Amino acid sequence: MRTAGGKMLALVAVTLPAMASAQTDHSTTAFTGGYGGVEAGVHEHHFYIEQTDAATGRTQGRYYRSWGAGGGAFAGYDIAVAPRIRVGGEVGISLGGASPVARLPTGTYTQHPQWGYRATARAGYLIGDRTLAYGTLGYGGHRYRIDNRANVLGAHSWGSSFTIGAGVEHRLSDRAAIRLDFRHLDNSMNHLLIGVPIRF
Repeated sequence: MRTAGGKMLALVAVTLPAMASAQTDHSTTAFTGGYGGVEAGVHEHHFYIEQTDAATGRTQGRYYRSWGAGGGAFAGYDIAVAPRIRVGGEVGISLGGASPVARLPTGTYTQHPQWGYRATARAGYLIGDRTLAYGTLGYGGHRYRIDNRANVLGAHSWGSSFTIGAGVEHRLSDRAAIRLDFRHLDNSMNHLLIGVPIRF
């Protein structure tokens, strides 16, 4: 009888670590699969203008910037390539922000933000079981309504270029999370947004 009891204890001793291991393996599904969500925060729109002094021929340039409330929506997909490493892709749209204005000797030049898009690759590393730190790289653009009373040459309603970013996402449950996301669209804008991704 003692032998049977000893075998039972041995079986339990082997089973419990196996169950714990299975639970640990299951946790590697965190931050994987499809997701979508909305985000809100601030957008900084900017443009660069060079001016040449007709008398001296000297050229000077500067950036004109404006911060304003904005938001957007996003969707993406992540896969686990290692227990703590995730890679994936994301697409998104952005709306809002204030209009930067250049007041020049010839008049004013204003870019009114309309809407933007992006398509990025994403790579992240799990910090603990509930937090993912990530970086992004891709391509995006933003459309502007141009008010060109200063007759600035080379004005374009679209600003398109590479986009880079970084962020931190924290799981609130198996499906819901909250994230802080920074992105830079070269020669057009910056974002600092709080998002709520929901896993499918």
